[in-house]
Amino acid sequence: MADAKVTDTGVVEIAAFDAPLGAELRGLDLREKLSPEAVRAVLQAWYDNQVIVFRDQDLSPRHLVDFTAQLGTPSVPRMPSQAVHDVIPDLPPEVMIVSNVRIDGKPLGLPHDGEMWFHSDMCYAEIPHTATMLYSVELPSTGGNTLFADMYAAYENLRPETRARLEGKKALQVHDYKRTERPGVDLDLTKVGNYAHPVFITHPETGRKAVYVNRLMTARIEGMERVESDAFLEELFNVAEDPSIVYEHVWRTGDLVIWDNRCITHARTGFPDNERRLLRRTTLLGTEAPQ
Repeated sequence: MADAKVTDTGVVEIAAFDAPLGAELRGLDLREKLSPEAVRAVLQAWYDNQVIVFRDQDLSPRHLVDFTAQLGTPSVPRMPSQAVHDVIPDLPPEVMIVSNVRIDGKPLGLPHDGEMWFHSDMCYAEIPHTATMLYSVELPSTGGNTLFADMYAAYENLRPETRARLEGKKALQVHDYKRTERPGVDLDLTKVGNYAHPVFITHPETGRKAVYVNRLMTARIEGMERVESDAFLEELFNVAEDPSIVYEHVWRTGDLVIWDNRCITHARTGFPDNERRLLRRTTLLGTEAPQ
């Protein structure tokens, strides 16, 4: 069933998915500047649904940045490859290319090949980014879908004794562009981004509690022996990745998807390595550390 929010630029239709989370927003051309009422409707739909999708958008990189800036402050990412600037010299600095495309052997932007485990963007920073926006440009014939898991539901589904034992604990989050699996015990933290955040956080807008660990980037629970930490993390991961709390987004060209990194983790399914997949990404800067 679709809900509708009336703004001074028309009606924003909000159609919740037949899934544990997520909704499609209709009635907006994101190339146009939104009214304050429309911005509020989009943000509220994002808070309510955690993942929102705009279909059939025709967005240039500049359009994407301008829309992002209406919802908050866009970040300027550190690109792991300069090949993108050789191919797209006028790409706005706020836009990151997410792709398996290579030019003369060099990745075009952030190299993303095949499957990727569940994670939360920038969770290894002191102040993580609140939102990620991903716009599809080129897609493979199959696969490359994005899975979104509801961390509110994960918190609610934990055993009460697990919630009690981990309340107030922090988990070390680690990220290395070259690594595609969970951090090991021998990782040199001086060479990678890392920060310890609470295992459970409270969303500043909704007041709801969420699990804030993930299989790809969480190395350990602070203050625990490795065996105990690993056991609790495996329990958390299993609950947080349960299919009953996951929405799988099957991409179409022209989709813009926005998700909330404070209450969502995401993953990518595999796709043919001989087919191109290219998306443009922006993120919103956070204003405070998760608590």
